[in-house]
Amino acid sequence: MGHLVTAFSHSPAKRALIERLGGAFADSSDAERLTKYEGEFDFILSTLNVAFDIDSFVRMLTPQGQLCLVASPLKQLSLSGGLLNSSRRSIYGNYIGSRADTTQMLAFSSKHGMAAIVDVMPLARMNEAIERVRRRDVAMGLVLES
Repeated sequence: MGHLVTAFSHSPAKRALIERLGGAFADSSDAERLTKYEGEFDFILSTLNVAFDIDSFVRMLTPQGQLCLVASPLKQLSLSGGLLNSSRRSIYGNYIGSRADTTQMLAFSSKHGMAAIVDVMPLARMNEAIERVRRRDVAMGLVLES
């Protein structure tokens, strides 16, 4: 659809998957490496629900860039307000959406051949599934089905 995508992850094991899907991998576990992206992104979508250095991500935005938080970190984030001076950067949150929004998103995904990447396991193997998640042995997601 014409957009360049960079996926931030602290897990180098995800590099191959990200690149196979057409994205570029950025190692977010090293704050020094992130400085090379300063001023690079028009839009960053954060799905993190853990505390993170929001200043680093704001610095990666272009002067008109947007940072959208679609998950609520469990701990309060601290932002250096000066990073918003002399720019039109914006930071906002977004609710996951209504039933109508979800239906529209699924129709769009279907039209463009997009699908979720998940491992599927029977509900009877729930304990094994939990252990896989704890070991971080799940690339993207895991669904239990009965």
